[in-house]
Amino acid sequence: MGRLSFWPAVLGFALAVILVTLIEPVKHSMAYAAGAVVIIGLIGWILEARAVAGPPPAVEPEHEEEEEAPGPSYWPVVLALGIVGIAAGLVYEWEYGAFVVALPLAAWASLAWANVVKGEQESTAGEELEPAVRPLVTATGTTLMPVQPNVLVAQAAGGAAIAIERSEVKDISRRNLLAITFWTGLGAGLLAFAGAMVDFLYPRGITGFGSEILAGNVSDYPAGGQPVANSQGKFWMVNLTEEQGGPGFLALWWKCPHLGCTVPWREAFSFVDPATGASTQGWFRCPCHGSTYTRAGVRVFGPAPRSMDRMELTIDGGGNITVNTGAITKGTPDNNAYAVQG
Repeated sequence: MGRLSFWPAVLGFALAVILVTLIEPVKHSMAYAAGAVVIIGLIGWILEARAVAGPPPAVEPEHEEEEEAPGPSYWPVVLALGIVGIAAGLVYEWEYGAFVVALPLAAWASLAWANVVKGEQESTAGEELEPAVRPLVTATGTTLMPVQPNVLVAQAAGGAAIAIERSEVKDISRRNLLAITFWTGLGAGLLAFAGAMVDFLYPRGITGFGSEILAGNVSDYPAGGQPVANSQGKFWMVNLTEEQGGPGFLALWWKCPHLGCTVPWREAFSFVDPATGASTQGWFRCPCHGSTYTRAGVRVFGPAPRSMDRMELTIDGGGNITVNTGAITKGTPDNNAYAVQG
């Protein structure tokens, strides 16, 4: 049962990693999953070493017999792959990188578990196989052979024998009972764990950043005026004029796409506009590395990989503005084309 209990745990872990990655992907997830593979490799190597060594003998033999050397172990390869996965996960920030580790791990654990269960069933069948008919030996050494059913029926009808009907009852072995209870408990535990993870990670009643926020009315933001910061939703509300690429409203996430610094609006800062070649006053400028953006959040200078990201914005018939801070679109050079007119 020791070997049987290892692979279901590995499979359950792999499925949990897949589930959590689908619900809440995080950066460097491959490194986290690969770190768990290293731990699994260490545990597997220890269990394999204990199985090869076997239990200590009850009596020390006079002459030690040379034992057959065990075959090559694949656990060092698992450890090496885990270490390589950690290094790759630290270099690449792919949020779904855990799938590269979890999917093969789940397939491998499933196959290994199936092989172990198959071997256990075959050994159990061999142990429980007994001859259907056995001769009886009396105390005097006389061998009594079982009587065939048709002969016994004839003798019972003539009064020479008493026939007692015996119904065959198939008893469950202790091994099978332990196996059934173990797998049932393990399955229930994994199901409860998965349910708890889903319940914990499933978003409900979200407020503030990540939810829909009422950002006031269109009358609160004069066209061409300074952008207004919304601290609850972590965005800048901009009302563009036609000269600025509008007309319309944009909700720009104030997080710099470079390294995540908060980008302020600097009204007094002057910078040469690449579109016109003239010095223009008023820009979004990151204080960390100098990335510079227009009023519409379009990147014109600095190490940022793209323009400022946009949040989904809607305006109802009464001019009320709603910003969905959980629906964020990566910034593009044509940010102003997505301005919403109110």
